[in-house]
Amino acid sequence: MDNGRPETENTLRRKRRIKHLKNAIIIIIIICLLLPTLLCVILFGKIYSLERKIDILTEKQVGMEEKSGEAFEKNLYYQAEDYSSSLEESEKNSYNEEEMSAGSSLDTSLTRNDSASNSGGNSAGSKEAIISPAAAKDNEEQSNKKTTEVSSGSKEDALNADEKEQGAQDKKPVSLKDTRKNIDEQERKKYEGKEVYLTFDDGPSGYTDDILNILDKYHVKATFFVIGKTDEQSKKSYKRIVEEGHSIGMHSYSHDYDQIYKSLKAFESDYKRIRQLIYETTGLETDIYRFPGGSGNEVSSTDMSVFIRYLNKENVVYYDWNVASGDATGVNYKPEQLCDNILEGIADHTRSIVLMHDTDAKLNTVRSLDSLLSTLTESGAKLLALNDTVKPIQQVKLSSSELYNK
Repeated sequence: MDNGRPETENTLRRKRRIKHLKNAIIIIIIICLLLPTLLCVILFGKIYSLERKIDILTEKQVGMEEKSGEAFEKNLYYQAEDYSSSLEESEKNSYNEEEMSAGSSLDTSLTRNDSASNSGGNSAGSKEAIISPAAAKDNEEQSNKKTTEVSSGSKEDALNADEKEQGAQDKKPVSLKDTRKNIDEQERKKYEGKEVYLTFDDGPSGYTDDILNILDKYHVKATFFVIGKTDEQSKKSYKRIVEEGHSIGMHSYSHDYDQIYKSLKAFESDYKRIRQLIYETTGLETDIYRFPGGSGNEVSSTDMSVFIRYLNKENVVYYDWNVASGDATGVNYKPEQLCDNILEGIADHTRSIVLMHDTDAKLNTVRSLDSLLSTLTESGAKLLALNDTVKPIQQVKLSSSELYNK
């Protein structure tokens, strides 16, 4: 009996060790099962917390972008401007012969140097110089000896009033060339060889001749998307645009968003009026169009595809833009800022269609042109006019199937 007891005790000890070992294995297995689950729960919690933080940051970023975008949506859209009816526009922008005579002195102050002005406008081969207010006054007095005195509502008075508002630093009429030294090699590379199509919407205006004078000075051709005006000065502007080799395109007759986009019938009627006016005035049947507000506007009460299909049937190409000066955003940009806005946009594209405006309220646009054109021409950019063979930039573009399906 005594010999069997140690054996029994050994057996019991082995059983207890085996039991402990089993328990340890079970505990290890349970831990191995629970630990990944616990880690997954913690990980999901972290991910959820991170997603919440990202959402908050995104909301803040979107809010900041929306606020900055309200000031200037730089590349695509611009603020819809209010226009009176075409007849009211024509009456408002009519000029009699005395006002036309006075307008020549503004052309002089905008595009010619002192010596050219004093010699009766013979500016061939001359260098541009900034005309001081005193020199401009002398030129005006000399011009007034030969022409009828104009009323206080002339373009000169409008320019002088605008200059007072701009302050002493903005009194130089147009040229910003003195603010830009010779183009360095790094800046030249930004624009060299790039295709640039300058476009002016909403004309003709009292500044159309000034724009044409500056374009001529740099031997540059541009595109004017015009609206319907029947006064004599506007008709002369239509003719001059075509005669000097620029492109003229349709930008609607009335520029009245509510009327133009009311229906296809209303759009067709407006389209035929502006097309007929341009043809009767210039003898040219233009086949390029720019929608008021662009093809991606949010003003039209009718789907824009309806009007796009109509233009396609008429074999008319519509052009939007991928660079904007910002002169119709509601922000009062200075000439230097307008110029920089355009140059920054051009630097980002191989081919740029630039949106600017030609209205009586856009004097700073005119003032920005000298600096813009001197920079681009000296940099070797290709400044061209649009025609129906130029590949369009379009905010809304329909596929071939969409074009032909009603």
